[in-house]
Amino acid sequence: MRKKYLSALLFGALLFASAGTFTSCKDYDDDIDNLSQRIDQVASDLNDLKTKVDALGGYVENVSFADGVLSVTTGGNTVTYNIPDKTGVNEVTLALDGNNLVLTVDGEAQTIALPAGETGEVEIPEIEVKDGVLYINGEPQTLKVDVESNVTVIESTIPGNETYTVMVNGEEVTFAKAFADVRISLITKNNGSDFYFTDAKFANENKTAVSQNGTPSGKQENGIHWTILSQDVKWDGPKGDLKAGLVVGQVTAAEVSVRPINYDLTTAKLTLVSSKGEVAPVTVIPTKGQKEGPLSNGTRSADVNYSGVDQGDYVLSLVFDKFTAGKEAEEIISKFANATQTGNIKYALAVDGVVATDYNFIIDTQLKADAQSSCETPDGSKLVIGGEGEWDSTNEVLTNVPANDLFHRMTYLDGRIYDMKVAINAKDVNDAEVYGVEISEDGTSIKAGQNAVGRKFALDVTLIDVNGNVSTTKTIEIKFAEADKQEVTLSPVTHDVTPAADKSVLVDLGDVFSSLSASDAIAVNSIENITWAIENDDTHFLWPLDGTNSFSSLNGDAAKILYFDENMKGIDVSDDKIDENIKKIRYAKLVWNGDNYANKEAQDGEHLISITINRVISASDDDDATRLVKKVNIPVHVVVPAWEDLFKTTSMWSDGVFKTRLTGVDESTKEVYASMDAFEDVKNDWGGKLNDNIKLEELTYENATGREATILASGVTSVDNVGVSNAQLSWDTLTDAIEANNHVMPDAFRNLSAKVSYTIGGVKDFKIEEDFTVYLMSIFEGADLTYYTDKGAKADAVMGADDVIKMATVSTDDTEAKNGVAIEFNGYKGEVSGLILAGGTNVQTLTADNNGNTFKISYDDTNKPSDAYTIYINKYTAQATSLTGADIDKTNGTGLKVIPATGVTGIIENGSTGSIMFQFVDVMGVYTQDVLNFKKEAK
Repeated sequence: MRKKYLSALLFGALLFASAGTFTSCKDYDDDIDNLSQRIDQVASDLNDLKTKVDALGGYVENVSFADGVLSVTTGGNTVTYNIPDKTGVNEVTLALDGNNLVLTVDGEAQTIALPAGETGEVEIPEIEVKDGVLYINGEPQTLKVDVESNVTVIESTIPGNETYTVMVNGEEVTFAKAFADVRISLITKNNGSDFYFTDAKFANENKTAVSQNGTPSGKQENGIHWTILSQDVKWDGPKGDLKAGLVVGQVTAAEVSVRPINYDLTTAKLTLVSSKGEVAPVTVIPTKGQKEGPLSNGTRSADVNYSGVDQGDYVLSLVFDKFTAGKEAEEIISKFANATQTGNIKYALAVDGVVATDYNFIIDTQLKADAQSSCETPDGSKLVIGGEGEWDSTNEVLTNVPANDLFHRMTYLDGRIYDMKVAINAKDVNDAEVYGVEISEDGTSIKAGQNAVGRKFALDVTLIDVNGNVSTTKTIEIKFAEADKQEVTLSPVTHDVTPAADKSVLVDLGDVFSSLSASDAIAVNSIENITWAIENDDTHFLWPLDGTNSFSSLNGDAAKILYFDENMKGIDVSDDKIDENIKKIRYAKLVWNGDNYANKEAQDGEHLISITINRVISASDDDDATRLVKKVNIPVHVVVPAWEDLFKTTSMWSDGVFKTRLTGVDESTKEVYASMDAFEDVKNDWGGKLNDNIKLEELTYENATGREATILASGVTSVDNVGVSNAQLSWDTLTDAIEANNHVMPDAFRNLSAKVSYTIGGVKDFKIEEDFTVYLMSIFEGADLTYYTDKGAKADAVMGADDVIKMATVSTDDTEAKNGVAIEFNGYKGEVSGLILAGGTNVQTLTADNNGNTFKISYDDTNKPSDAYTIYINKYTAQATSLTGADIDKTNGTGLKVIPATGVTGIIENGSTGSIMFQFVDVMGVYTQDVLNFKKEAK
């Protein structure tokens, strides 16, 4: 995507690359023209980089930027682009205006007076570009832009759109990301850990050497058969005429596993490379399975006849390159042997020039050319179809030939044979048409439909060997069998663990059902033939593997597995509707409702479930035998949510700290509590208050020795259900620390460390935790002496002419106050006057909370309260700027009246200021002070 300010980068690169000095208008104009001509070339730098990368395969393994160099790695090769340290500007122009030179930089003009020389002519200033900086008469111009700091590499990991995007000052190019690590491993081995490309007779059912065929290693007579034909040989088989020169017989093929599973090996250039870096003179041809899902592993295999090529696996076959004319016989022996011709070279498979396997591949050719005088008669035991087939020597028939409406390659397992020609015997031509048996146009493959299962068909087989000898034609009978069906793995399904009652799993089945053939769709016949299962004996999926509420119990229950079309409209899959509706299925919902998950031993992470689709074989109501249509594997990623996905903080938080207050205090039993109800639910539709069930795991403070210690009461290690239960704290820990800290709540209790947890759905592995800081407040902490205006707003206290700060008028519910002073606590207000300091029975009340509790406030300077809702004022002071000492009139019931202290004379002058301080003490011995400032405004 082009950006209009790309030229900033380009012009700077030009400046950097073309430093020079200009001393005349002519020279300057020429250079500007030169810069203009080159700007397009520099503009394409990043796109040129992309072109080079695309030429190397286009898939990028890594992008990095360091020390001014952008590096892009692909296919093991690295392409670089040097980013200039500094760039210039978008546009520079020069113009003459009388005797002045007008220099315009990005639209900003500056005028330079041009002095006259000795001859009276105007002199052009010296203009120089050096290291990307423009100089005029030796003075640098501020034209530099730091590009290096504006280089950004953005990696996208979105599935299906995995890219690297490089941005340089707004210019950007995007590269398709290669898989981080293409891993290739050898599946077939026919000699220990090695694989021999050799005589096709060594393609056997175990993919390792077996006694009936010997071993391909150490015996040159077991190698690839070849000869040098002196003239062309006519042949009407699949490979056509044999040409004069080198002719090679049937060769084994290797099966390899490629990971990541969706890396397409057919798009890469494959070579076999020796440890010395020499490339074998062969072409490696990768062939993947006919279906993208895993098939069962086949038996005998040669060429590309593996019947079961798993998803992500490939069969590798060879085609020999042309050798030097006249030296073919020498080179087919020597090219694959070591320098002394005493052993075979071991090769590794290279992908786009990068070695991707161990050195386990051997190309083994015979030492001498074949010189057969005749071709053997076809032997049914050597015939392979799709890598399958078992020879029944008693009945002389090749059995278990796959029938699944797919073409399967036919191969003859004998390295002396060059090609095979197969035709359906005349007596079976009509039956073949009826039962769907067909040979491909090129004559290499055969296919059969389901109707051919269990039936025999005769094939006429003719061979030609590498020497051009043609065999007699022999009729070989084959018998088709049920083919292993595809096993498809879908894209992963994500299940977010939830506290909601609906804990169902929704599965996107893609085209699993819509791709069924019409005959298979009808023959499924009943929901009983659609079976869900847990794979790999996984006991930690959301449903148990067996026992009560097992996953298998969902099968056949229309209420436990619901099916939907692509628009999430429910589909009726009852027996009388399934035939017409089954191909509409797009989604399945595995239903589970309840507070707890079905399996209390469930775990997060990846799990594998499957759905198996069977069809009824016979149309008879008396025959319920079935066969497999397909099996589908479904990875399920179970993801436990983060704490913030379920909970949010309450209003009791401030600056990231939860504030809570001592409550439930009982001095007689030495009990004290604090609420830890710090969170509330993110959603209201989870069927209840989740936060009620949060568990307090730890509540600690730093003690005097600097160690973490619990503040919970003795015997209390945790607190369940903190939403409804307060945490009991240690009475002795609190009171001892408060007393030692001069009756002030210690800082250690203002910085408590809390850990809480919540277990989702009754599954211990679905426990989430959160750590946070707790600020512990005392019982009466936050109490204020507050003055209210006639409109109920807080304001500075006003003293009247009678030296009284009027007592406020408080509403009956203690939530509003006007026209005077009140004690405020937790949003509630209480009346206050001098009588509160008189002691004895003079008690002022104040609502403590919305649970009906009320504080009783009175004066006592010698004792500590004995219960949580009694508060004493154990100290007070008053001062006024016009008095040397002040006191409060304890007999005044209209408000707080400031009077001269005993032995002090004088008055409070109008306009003077002062303050009143009350110190409260609660049952825990905590002192809380508050000051009321006032000003006398007599009217």
